[in-house]
Amino acid sequence: MTQTTSQGGIRVAGDTNVGKVRTTNEDSMIVDPIRGLYVVLDGMGGANAGDVASQTARDAIRDYVIHHRATMEPKALLEAAFMHGSATVFGKAQASREHHGMGTTVVGCLVLDPTRAVVAHVGDSRAYLLRNGRIQMLTRDHTIVEELVDRGLLTPDEAERHPYKNVLSRNLGAKPDAKVDVSEVELKPGDRLMLCSDGLYGYASVEAIQYLLGSGDAPEHVARDLIDLALRGGGGDNVTTIVIEAPQPPQSSTQVVRTSGAIAWWQRRDRFLEIAKDRGLPKNPICRGLAPDEALDLIATSLCQAIFHDLEKSTGVNVWTFAQNIAGGWFERSGEWAPLRALMDILATAARAVVDDIGVKDANLGFLLSVAVSRALVVAELAIGGLLAARLDRVDSELIQFHAQQHDRTYSQPKLEPTGDTGDTGVESSELAESGERFVDNPTVPFLRADRPITSPGVNVELITAIEKTITIARARTSHKAEHVKQILASLERIAIDATGNFASAVLAAREIYGVRPVDDTGVMPLFDALDQARIIIAASVHQISAPDAMRAKVLRALSGAHQRLVGATTGLVLEAVAPYSERLREAQAKTSQMRDLVASAERKRADHERKFASTIDQSQPWETRGNTEW
Repeated sequence: MTQTTSQGGIRVAGDTNVGKVRTTNEDSMIVDPIRGLYVVLDGMGGANAGDVASQTARDAIRDYVIHHRATMEPKALLEAAFMHGSATVFGKAQASREHHGMGTTVVGCLVLDPTRAVVAHVGDSRAYLLRNGRIQMLTRDHTIVEELVDRGLLTPDEAERHPYKNVLSRNLGAKPDAKVDVSEVELKPGDRLMLCSDGLYGYASVEAIQYLLGSGDAPEHVARDLIDLALRGGGGDNVTTIVIEAPQPPQSSTQVVRTSGAIAWWQRRDRFLEIAKDRGLPKNPICRGLAPDEALDLIATSLCQAIFHDLEKSTGVNVWTFAQNIAGGWFERSGEWAPLRALMDILATAARAVVDDIGVKDANLGFLLSVAVSRALVVAELAIGGLLAARLDRVDSELIQFHAQQHDRTYSQPKLEPTGDTGDTGVESSELAESGERFVDNPTVPFLRADRPITSPGVNVELITAIEKTITIARARTSHKAEHVKQILASLERIAIDATGNFASAVLAAREIYGVRPVDDTGVMPLFDALDQARIIIAASVHQISAPDAMRAKVLRALSGAHQRLVGATTGLVLEAVAPYSERLREAQAKTSQMRDLVASAERKRADHERKFASTIDQSQPWETRGNTEW
């Protein structure tokens, strides 16, 4: 028999079983969520009606609580209810010869609210508390052996082996009144209280009980499994248990994303693939040579799965690896930037559409996923930005070399008249070359001029106005102390309006924002935190402008593209800044390796000398004086 119920967020389940040996179940229980009353009783008497004793006490306790719940203090109420149960059982035993001598143990709990409970007991039925995975016994058995242990007449080890360890010193029904132990228990979120008869702990180890209570399964499953545990241990007695679970603590946003968010995302992977296909992903030059289904599987499914795993583990390593593999392979094939940019835009559009679908059904989960998935897309942009920065750095070097070669050819044959028969020109070509303005070997990332012409088709006036309104709202939502965020918002407005599609303006803005800062967490992390905050503020501000949905989508796309370019350019600057430190680290590692080699060589020489001198023995000397250790 299983009873399952709930009380103000508290979940409760009780179960009882006759066991494998007994023919009658002398256990009883109360599961009353209306009054918060939960009781386990274990009747005694066998042929003298132990089942009658437990049921009589059960009914008496429940009736007493029902009639006095509103007039008595909880601890006094539970104690008085147990004493009333004892008097009722005693009276019934005296009235009938066949019931004479019957009695029952009892352990009960009166749950006052999700944070407090009163626990009382008489006999050897027990109450346990599980908190943070650790179990604690709240009651102390009322047995003769335990009384002797309390008085110091027996040790706990001796009590465990004592032949009378199960003989009770207290029970309900032996006397008209009973001495009841009562205590108040503080409940914390996630705590579990368990009430049980000796049929459970007598046939199951405390470790096994703790494992099942802490399993995280629903109380009804735990109560059932505890019964099965006692039966597998022999089932030599009736067994009853009640599991009471306090409300679980509210999940943090990270926990929600790792559980509900990750599952919701993965369940909509078909929607992600559908949008990617509709947006033309299989036709992208990066997918040339692949069938449409293969392209979707290799690229769209891979990113969808990478985001799922990163949501589960609150990391970004899978998305980073995906972006590096896609971009690295494309750049190795001498691929252009535009197809890669278009591919990432398609994937970002599909991801945001999936998040929007989730937000329609669950706005809170949709918001949390919007932040998490947007962060994943930023990670992908950072990974690509690193590869792009390295590629642009190589282009810088090649341009520098080409420029220097052009200057060398220009000044290698100067047009000057000779001054003598020897053919001396009067000025050496090298001197003339040095007198000219030479290109300075100081590469930057990337190698672009501020006056590079804009290649994008431009932005119409309506879109410009909508972008300006969005940035104005975003500034109003920004804290007055967030100077970095305000500077980034101004830069994003310039990039989105003046140079859409051009990476050069993003580079100039990134250099202005980066300024001079230390190359460590205190210098770099606030910059990227500000970039992330600006992205979140813009996403919220777009919804507040007065414009059609189509125009809002255009504004969001323009500002998102500007943000992606700014993040990529900023990443390139960071990589350039840390390059000297990386070079110094490599030099230090090389020197350390050389020193290790020198130490190893010295050790080998020392070992050779030890072997050489230790084996020098004068054969003409007596045996005990042949060796000479004075080296």
